[in-house]
Amino acid sequence: MVQPMHAVQEYYMTFFLKEKSCKVISESGYVKDGFSNSLTTLFTEPNGYSCWKGSYALMCVQFKANGFFAVFGVPQHELINNIFTLEGLLGNDSNMITEQLAECKGMYAMGNCLDHYFIKKLLHQKHNHYTNTIAHISNIILHEKGAVALDGLAYHANMSIRTFQRRFLDEVGMPPKLYARITRFHNAVDSKMLHPHLSFTAIAYENGYYDQAHFIKECREFANKTPEELFKFTPPPTEKYVAKVDY
Repeated sequence: MVQPMHAVQEYYMTFFLKEKSCKVISESGYVKDGFSNSLTTLFTEPNGYSCWKGSYALMCVQFKANGFFAVFGVPQHELINNIFTLEGLLGNDSNMITEQLAECKGMYAMGNCLDHYFIKKLLHQKHNHYTNTIAHISNIILHEKGAVALDGLAYHANMSIRTFQRRFLDEVGMPPKLYARITRFHNAVDSKMLHPHLSFTAIAYENGYYDQAHFIKECREFANKTPEELFKFTPPPTEKYVAKVDY
């Protein structure tokens, strides 16, 4: 299975519990080295394709906006548009967590295992006083699916627009307007995946685009493809491939 790696608004930390790696193919078709336990950062542009061949069991941790910075203290602007090995980021903790996850019985046990590790890391960080504020604002952007006004976000943050933009860039690694655009695009992709019968015009209007041409323009910028080309390689999710649990 080949999947396009388009712009995305959240970090993903992936642990391979079975079939230990997959490959990445560049936009030009060059096959890069395979990757295993990894951190996929915020993408502001297309980054090729991931190629999956085999039977996989994965556990993914999803970080919202400035979540990775809050837990690990690494400036996110230094990480954007990259995939990093967890061994390089976490050292021996990467193998330790993988072994613990493999021994867990069920998703809830895995969730508790990861909660214990990340909360411990979180509590060891010294945060700026506005870290929680930026996390709250990013939740608003996610809840509104990117259809938000910059001045309204600054108002909720109790900051001037200029200060808000600077704080958001410091914590998240990109301007709030770009983050909102990528969030809207990602939600449009999800909508089409979950409702493949809907036309691209309907998807565009439901996700706050002016018209289909506006959505096509964003598709080209964030995925380097037309909507038809993008969804040719983006099958709808099914229970066979995806399991999700809230804890």
